[in-house]
Parts: sequence; C-alpha cells; structure tokens
Amino acid sequence: MKRFSTLQLIAFSLINMPLSMLMSPTASILPNYYLEYTAVTAAALASVTLIARMFDALTDPLIGYLSDRSGKRKPWMLLGVLLLMASTYPLYQPPAHADITYLLGWYMLVTLGWTLIEIPHSTLTASLSDDYQERNRVVLWRQLLGFGGGVLFMAMPLLLLGKNDFSPDVFHAIALFILISLPLTLLVMWRTVPEFEPQQQRPRFADLWRLWGQLPILRYFIVTQVLFGLAIGGISGMFVIYARYYLQLGDKIVQVAMPMTLMMVLSIPGWAQLLKRVEKHRAWAASALLLIALLLWIATIAPGDSALMQMQIAMGGVGLCVGLVAIVLPSMMADIVDYDRWRNRRDRAATLFSIQAFAVKLNQGFGSALALGIAAFFGFSGKGELSESASVGLKLGFIVWPSLLLLPMLWLVWHYRLGKTSQRALQRRLASRIASVADK
Repeated sequence: MKRFSTLQLIAFSLINMPLSMLMSPTASILPNYYLEYTAVTAAALASVTLIARMFDALTDPLIGYLSDRSGKRKPWMLLGVLLLMASTYPLYQPPAHADITYLLGWYMLVTLGWTLIEIPHSTLTASLSDDYQERNRVVLWRQLLGFGGGVLFMAMPLLLLGKNDFSPDVFHAIALFILISLPLTLLVMWRTVPEFEPQQQRPRFADLWRLWGQLPILRYFIVTQVLFGLAIGGISGMFVIYARYYLQLGDKIVQVAMPMTLMMVLSIPGWAQLLKRVEKHRAWAASALLLIALLLWIATIAPGDSALMQMQIAMGGVGLCVGLVAIVLPSMMADIVDYDRWRNRRDRAATLFSIQAFAVKLNQGFGSALALGIAAFFGFSGKGELSESASVGLKLGFIVWPSLLLLPMLWLVWHYRLGKTSQRALQRRLASRIASVADK
C-alpha cells in the first residue's frame, strides 16, 4: 500500500476548494439570488434544475466512460477548467431581465464543466490507495479543502463589504476568485499526482448499461444514496428561502448559513477518527437519524429574531451530518470499484464515479427542485407577501419531504453488506490475481 504524505494530499485536493465554491451557491444561495435580482420565479428555478438534471443523465455517464476508455484523467480536468472559465462569470452576473433561458444555458455549461473535473478527480482518489482506512484519509483531505472553499464562499460578504447579503458585487468577486484559482490549483495537482494506468480491461460502451445488471451492490448503494441525497438537496436548496421568507431572517442569511459550513469543516477530523472504529455505513445511518431529529426541531421554531440562534444550532447539526457523508460516500464507491475489478475484471472507476457524480447533482438539483416545487404548488413564488398556504408549502418542502425520504434510507443503509471485512478480502484476492498474472 502506497501512502502519500499530507502535503501531497493537500496539493492533490486544492482544486476542490474553488470547485466547491462554485457548487455551494447552486445548491443554496444562487436560487435566492436569482429570485431577488432577476426576473426568474420559483417555478422557473424548479424547471431549470429538472431540465439540467436530465442533461446530466446523458453527459455524466458518457464523461465517465470516455475517461475510463482513454485511461487518462487529467486532460478531462483541463477541459473542465476551460469550460468553467468561460461560463462561471455569466452565471454569477446575470442582468436584471435574465429569464429561465439565460439561467438554464449558463447553468448547464457550469455543471458540465464541474463534471469534467469532478469525475476524474474523484476517480483518482480510488487510485491513490486500495486500503479501507487510507481511502478515508485521502477523501478527508479532499473534502476538507472543499469545505474550506464553502466557508470562504459564505464569508465573502463579510470579508468584502462587511455585510450579510450576497449582492452582485459579492458574486463578482467570487467569480474572479474561481477564475484565477481553478487553473492554478489544477497545475499544482497535475505536478503532484501521476496518471495511473488501468490494471484491468478498459470498458466498452455497452458497459454503461451492463453495470447495473453486473453489480447488484451498485444498485443498492445508489438507491440508498439517492434517497439520502434528495433529502439533503431539499434541505440545502430550501434553508435559505425558508429562513428568509418564513422565519423572517432575510438580513441574517450569512449568520444562518455559516454554522452549517463551519461544522462541515470542523467535524471532519473527528469523523476521521470515528471511522477508524465504526463501519462507514453504520455512521451514515446515525447521521440520517440525526437529520430527522433536527428537521423535527426546526418545525417548532417560530418566525422572528428569536429564531436566529435556534436555526444556527440546527444548521450546524446539518453540517455535522454532511461532513460525515462527504467522507463516507466517495470511500464506499471506491470499495465498489474494487468489487467490480474482482468480479468483472474491468477497470471502470471513472464510469462508477460518474454515476455517483450524477447522483450528487441529481440530489442537489432534483431534491431542491422537488422541495421548491412543493412550496410553489402551495402558492410560494418568492415575490410579494407570504400567504398562509405558501407557509405550509415551505414547511412541507423543507421539513416533511426530506424526513419522509430518510425513513426508508435508514433501513437500506443499516443492511448494507460491503463493509470492512468484505473489502479487505477483495483486496487480498485482487492482489493475488495481479501477482499470478505478473508471474506468467
């Protein structure tokens, strides 16, 4: 087992900082930003995310397949950086008359650029180590730097203007930071981590469909992740809107959002220590149970200034759960990559991580769209006064819907079968197979 130094892992993970700064607003801040500064409505936002996710359903697996087929990761990341440098600024600086067409076009380009970086970079995490625990360490540093980008994003209004509002000036500065840091961090990563040659056969195009039949554990894992992720997507996409329109905390959005982002970062070292003693899927189940408890508590918070501290504590708890899952899910997918290499004798790591990347975007976008769609169905538009019916819609979308999704997910994750013992047995079999081939 090769062990990379902490400095090498930081250099490898740095690109996740601007990448996370790019994705943080699309899940939580950007919807409210477009509602406030453009002609886009809540219904239009829901439509954009649904259409973009259908686009992702085509592009994400294709990018994963092409990366696996080429056997290269870095050139695809370079292409993604170039695409993001062309599309980030227009998305963050919309004109006042921007409509659904404007948002959809630039949003789809940004998500495509993000995917071109995310899938190969995630795939490299599986290549850096084949050890069950060491993979947690690799993912830890990648997510720690990513969450650091999220903290920096949330702090931008205070750092730049001493305010709590995500104004066009703030988004202008964030866009410039992303445009400068993306190519620099890609260069650092490029010079630190080598390309890894596939150890098994490269996939065929038909493998995009065959995977689902060949890997029952993949189907089980993705269903579990989607249920959990749709709940998180609904929470992430709605908490700013809920705090602004229902709890009447519109001038305190940064204070509401910051505890969640901070806890994502601060909790990671603790989770890393816990995961040395607790199976990954068991810890994941505990986080889902905590999320349900937090949502039920949020339902009791009354509007007004007194809601601020309660909401901060609750969102800090949500950040605690998200911090754990950010380590666990990529590490669990890397274990499935090992299982595929052993069972099917193919190296389809990028294809598998593309499925996970699509699930992440599906969860963020579709989960947010469904929650927002529920609120819109009950009359919420983001324009004008909040009616009693719209208030009910916000609670259903932000609290009830995510809680219902987490209940079946709890049962599924508790019965997950690819744990530490199974993964280590897979590694022994793979090592034995590689050694026998080398001896011939």
